[in-house]
Amino acid sequence: KRRTQTREWRAAVVTNYRLAGLTDNRWLKPLDVGAGVRWEDKASIGFLGAAPDADGIVREFDPNKPVWDHARDYFDLSAGYRLRFFRDKVSCRLQLNVNNVFESGRLQKLSVNPDGSPWAFRIIDPRQFILSATFSL
Repeated sequence: KRRTQTREWRAAVVTNYRLAGLTDNRWLKPLDVGAGVRWEDKASIGFLGAAPDADGIVREFDPNKPVWDHARDYFDLSAGYRLRFFRDKVSCRLQLNVNNVFESGRLQKLSVNPDGSPWAFRIIDPRQFILSATFSL
């Protein structure tokens, strides 16, 4: 049996392309764009209860009745731009990353009661924008 909250399969693909290989335009040549896709398989988030005891109370889980969370997809985008300052003595790289592009924020079920109702959640953050600047002398 699978362990609760453990996903059996995961996959990730990341790519990046410099536009210098596509064009000689001086404004587009220092630009690069990228994308990433992450996928994870469904996960068991608990088990339904077994048959109740004689007094009507469920005291055990049925290991043959797992409750599944959906498989999940995550998409990321990035764009970078290289600049030179002070007669090409200082180089700068600006980069914008957008993580979880299609995520608007939600609560995700982590565990369920024996009747199948959720009892633990985690907060999934909405898409995230990260702008960074790196300087080299």
